Amino acid sequence: MARSGRALAAVTTATMAAMVACSPAAAVHPGDGGAHTADGGVHSVDSGARDATRPARDAGSSDADASDGGPCRVGGDGGYVDTPFQKLSMYCLVSIVDGGITLAPGVVPYDVNTPLFSNYAVKVRGVWVPPGQHAIYSDGGPMTFPPGTILTKSFGLPVAVERGATVVRWIETRLVLSTASGYTAFTYVWDPDGKDATLSYAGEQPDASWIGFDGGELDSTYLVPNTGECKYCHLAGDASVVPIGPNARQLNKIYEYPDGGENQLAHWTRVGILEGAPDAAAAPRLPMWDDPTTGSVAQRARAYLEANCANCHDALGQAGPSGLYLLATEDASTTYGICKPPVAAGGATGGDSYDIVPGQPDASLMVRRMASTIPQVMMPQIDRTVVDKGGLALITEWIASLDGGCQAP
Repeated sequence: MARSGRALAAVTTATMAAMVACSPAAAVHPGDGGAHTADGGVHSVDSGARDATRPARDAGSSDADASDGGPCRVGGDGGYVDTPFQKLSMYCLVSIVDGGITLAPGVVPYDVNTPLFSNYAVKVRGVWVPPGQHAIYSDGGPMTFPPGTILTKSFGLPVAVERGATVVRWIETRLVLSTASGYTAFTYVWDPDGKDATLSYAGEQPDASWIGFDGGELDSTYLVPNTGECKYCHLAGDASVVPIGPNARQLNKIYEYPDGGENQLAHWTRVGILEGAPDAAAAPRLPMWDDPTTGSVAQRARAYLEANCANCHDALGQAGPSGLYLLATEDASTTYGICKPPVAAGGATGGDSYDIVPGQPDASLMVRRMASTIPQVMMPQIDRTVVDKGGLALITEWIASLDGGCQAP
């Protein structure tokens, strides 16, 4: 699901170093394009500053202790396959311990190569597959998960850095549930005390302030999606809900598990939740958008556009009629925006004649829309209310590097 935008101490790379403070009064979050935990642990402002690198657990029994001290089994009584639980604690998946998101034993933490930008929010992801079951590998789209599988992603807003650790206020946890009839998606909003989270059908729009990419303070509204908005990103061509992040191109990377680093595809296979995956060297892989060691400017720009735009901008996506398709596997042609006139953009064009003008980012509508926060103009329209300055700089650099130009319209 999605709605509204890497170097926190062991959280990501240098992009986040300057943007990790927020007003403690803001009980909200934004998304991830600039920060995601590599180890499942971060901070809550209400719990004080503790080590942001505390690892999540992904092995052992699927039993955990409930908040009342009683036994708690991942998946609870299994009733969520028919009706979502009202409280997140009923799934026995995720909890906040010492200010950090902790995944229950048996829930496998994971990360993606290039995430969706979500106003610089920190995200912790996990997957639980029922015992004895496994997902089926795919080179192309998301893995096929068996009924009962739960994918979880927790969002938190960085509010400070204390003693080298990131202080985070956790806002929401989003679930994608696999059932016999398909996937469903739901959002749970954390209570102020961080003890539990409650199912929210309507979503929320709290105000937030935090330190942005360039070190300045940002003020915005954080958008917790309603149930219908989850489908905006997670909608397949046949109108069914599908997972997005857990695909081969995004999972093919090293993850630092508590017992050491391991490729995620290999790890999932070894612990028995994935079948059919090839060796990592034979699997497709997206570069990390903000890590030059993983790909060229063009490759990283296209990875960014896939992660942030291709959910809609695909032949079968909601923006299919636009004719602008932004999967990294798409040919770099008119359908990728090169000298392509915008379709149905109206006044949002600002006078620009083409989505991408090689060598001229200032004349490219793509740059104009990424640089805007006006609802009728901005792209992407989901998961952000501020400009991703790092992403914008990458796309600007890529377009400036392209040879050629476009004929006058």
